[in-house]
Amino acid sequence: IFSDSAKDAKEEGRTHQQMTTQKNTYMQQLAASVFTDDEDLKVREYFQAHPLAFMKPIQVATSVTMLRKKYNEINLQLGQTGARLSFEELNENEKMKTLLDCLLQTFPWWVDLHGWWRTHPAYNTSFLTADPGQDFAAEAMDVFGKGKGKETA
Repeated sequence: IFSDSAKDAKEEGRTHQQMTTQKNTYMQQLAASVFTDDEDLKVREYFQAHPLAFMKPIQVATSVTMLRKKYNEINLQLGQTGARLSFEELNENEKMKTLLDCLLQTFPWWVDLHGWWRTHPAYNTSFLTADPGQDFAAEAMDVFGKGKGKETA
């Protein structure tokens, strides 16, 4: 994100480029966008008083790979069914709500990520994409059984 690969630049016959603005500037902007409007008043107040205290967690958490790993650790605990349910649906089930409340203590950003990644198989690797009650045989017959271009009586 913040620098050009010297190897790629050489292979492409161009000059190696590096960002002129320091990473910390971007990290501060990212921290501000995340914590300025946090739903927890104490977090917002602490961020206003000590914005640099939030830099290290943001620097560590910027890796999508790390976020996805932590996100899926929670999903594994929720199981295949729980991982595909929305946050609201999970909260309707008392057992799942209790489990999720406990898990969120270790990774509170799961709720936001789940809103974006819940149905994306590249990010949510724990849920099944098939819905119970799907009739795959009937769907296959609709697509393949009648033959392309043939009309049915």
